[in-house]
Amino acid sequence: MFLNIVCTMNITMAIKLPLFIRTNVLKYQQIMVFSTKSQHSSIPVNPLKEVYSASEQKETGSIYDKKPFKLRCEAGKLYQWCSCGQSKSQPLCDGTHRNIFLKLKLRPVRFIVPETKEYWLCNCKQTLNRPFCDGTHKRQDIQELKR
Repeated sequence: MFLNIVCTMNITMAIKLPLFIRTNVLKYQQIMVFSTKSQHSSIPVNPLKEVYSASEQKETGSIYDKKPFKLRCEAGKLYQWCSCGQSKSQPLCDGTHRNIFLKLKLRPVRFIVPETKEYWLCNCKQTLNRPFCDGTHKRQDIQELKR
């Protein structure tokens, strides 16, 4: 029932993992546990994710850039992140998706931030944590694509 995982600091930890994880993940990935990492994720989450359904769109937009954009966001202010990749004011929406000739189904993702600071917003439009960058742009298939 317990699986021993060796940390980078030569410390062995016993972690109870479900059967499907033990059989599938361990075959294809090397699991590393870092004792210096904090419990909290440094990737922010959109508090309005449950309110606006645009964050649950199945499709992803066209890749605008293969690296994220750093933007200073103010706490409590409402922002609209471009999810179609056609906006001229990336990473924020300028309403280009409303052009009927482009036939775009994607809508902007509305979000607010809990504190005023600089955030990394996704420009590849492939992130699973819309609108914030989660490192998806580092994937081999995305880096090989031409803009």
